Amino acid sequence: MLDYGTIDEILSSKDMTYIRNNSLNDDGTDTVAGVDWFQYKGRAATNLYISGNSWIGFGENAEHLRIVRRDTDLMTLKREEGTLWGVYRFLHIRWEGFSVHGNRIEATKMNWDCILFDTGDICVSFEVIPTNSSYLAESNLITGSGTIPFTPLTGKVISFKSHDESGMAFVYQDHAPIFLDPYNRRYLISDAKGELYTVEDEALVKLEETELTAEIFETYGVQDIPAGALLIMLQDPTILYWHDSENRFPPFRATYTGVPIPQVIFSENIDMSDSTILGIEKVTADCDDHVLFAVSFDDGKTWWSCIDSRWMKLSEEKSGMSNIKCQDPMYKKYYIKMYN
Repeated sequence: MLDYGTIDEILSSKDMTYIRNNSLNDDGTDTVAGVDWFQYKGRAATNLYISGNSWIGFGENAEHLRIVRRDTDLMTLKREEGTLWGVYRFLHIRWEGFSVHGNRIEATKMNWDCILFDTGDICVSFEVIPTNSSYLAESNLITGSGTIPFTPLTGKVISFKSHDESGMAFVYQDHAPIFLDPYNRRYLISDAKGELYTVEDEALVKLEETELTAEIFETYGVQDIPAGALLIMLQDPTILYWHDSENRFPPFRATYTGVPIPQVIFSENIDMSDSTILGIEKVTADCDDHVLFAVSFDDGKTWWSCIDSRWMKLSEEKSGMSNIKCQDPMYKKYYIKMYN
């Protein structure tokens, strides 16, 4: 058994064993050695039942994982067992063939992979899936708690996260499985100046040290990714990761929300010199409460806000009012800007 550093390396493995090599399986089912550490619907998957019609049964000859389930042609079938990071065991199955029986052309070519992990997770990768709807059919995972539909697309990787040890319930994920790396791992934060920070009592703490070493990470680093709210006050923050292994870094996924600096999104000179115009009744915009207005009477040299029908000079560049309403015949030319 080989050990791999990423799921991508597993998917691109060249060391798989051929169960079927360019030999047609139309409506038949190949019984392939499974593993006793993977449970599905309360049954150990000691055998896998892999159909020429593009489905797999885990531990029983039944349609569990269905990928473009129709009358297809399986030509090549491969199998491999191994480990990820020397910790997580996996069983990898590769299905290669065509999505239309007897019509083995480039447009119907279909290759996909299924990887079972000892965490109970299922990873499915679609190397080639036909694009013509005439060559496609339904795809789903039939679990003990319901059916999970999905759409296979060329180049896409999805997964199903197990919610119990017996493999009765799964949750669909629009990406490969994410596992906690088995290393002694630490996080630190740096800013645009190269200053280093750690987290204590849910607050940033600046370090006197500026040189990154394993000792600095082990001494001051935190085990969990710092909360995003802590990074707002830093300029160009960077999250630094270290682990105590020579293996390559595991995949890193993060969700972040960017808040741009205030910027002008609309500005306009408004001439209200006509004698019939007494002032601004109101200016509003279809936007959230973060959008502000400011008014200038000297082509942008100074900016004003109208509060309780009185104009007040703004001392800060990025300040203003949520809307404008002021009737004052003294001012006839306005330069209005709106920014967020």
